Amino acid sequence: MTSILIKERVPIEAAPRFRRRSILRRMPLRSRVALSIILLLAVFAVTAPLLPIADPLGGDLSARLSPFLTDGHLLGTDTQGRDMLSRLLYGTRTSLVAGVVPIVIATVLGLAIGTIAGLANKTVNTILMRGVDLLFAFPGVLLALLLAISLGVGLGTLILALTLVWIAPVARIAETEVARIRDLDFVTAARSSGATDIDILVRQIIPVALPAVLAYSTSLVGANVAIAGGLGFIGLGVPSPQPELGSILFEMQAAVYTDVSLALAPVVVILMLSMLFPLVGDGLRDAIAGKGGQS
Repeated sequence: MTSILIKERVPIEAAPRFRRRSILRRMPLRSRVALSIILLLAVFAVTAPLLPIADPLGGDLSARLSPFLTDGHLLGTDTQGRDMLSRLLYGTRTSLVAGVVPIVIATVLGLAIGTIAGLANKTVNTILMRGVDLLFAFPGVLLALLLAISLGVGLGTLILALTLVWIAPVARIAETEVARIRDLDFVTAARSSGATDIDILVRQIIPVALPAVLAYSTSLVGANVAIAGGLGFIGLGVPSPQPELGSILFEMQAAVYTDVSLALAPVVVILMLSMLFPLVGDGLRDAIAGKGGQS
């Protein structure tokens, strides 16, 4: 009788599945468009080796800084005569890896820390969250800069540095959500019915807290791409000649005096990614809150 009553009052299994199925439909139109553009860019970046484009590392100095729509070079060439379209596609792939992978790792670690802190007693909560506050004490860009200088350049170093930047804010969001959820009626009812702590955690708390954490994490990817681009611009990202949007921008500084449009190409891609991911994150948040629409 007790289990039947709990199912009627709190559809524990049905609610999370409903949210997952309807999340895209409930996102605002602008967020769905942003997500579509991101996916399109990602597809082109991932499949770049299969596309009929030039070698991003092979250049021709006699054709350096060729303008847009040059025969064989749709977006012109860089200062070494390398095809800009090819380098932008490969650079976007690197920037997406540097933008997404650290957020995924930081979300997993931050969610774990925040969940433990949100469910634990006051002493454990204080210890964990004071540790999180230590990371908050350093500005994110400064922390990434110091780590990149200390550990040396490279994609692995970049991912590690950016991961450490975002663990603290994700953990804070997760801790706030879990602390809010743990005393709600459906959790209390499950606990009263004899459900184990692990069962409550896995089946009730995490499914309800996870969407808000994912919405927040998604919005961070855009900032991550911008930070990665900034580190690449000052030579602390992926080493040349491997294409990365920030390093491409650095290499194209000379084009400002000949054809500024060539120098603006990597800037446009960085700005697009920086703005599109927050739009998707906002859309996820609105969908979770039930405020999605056609706007």
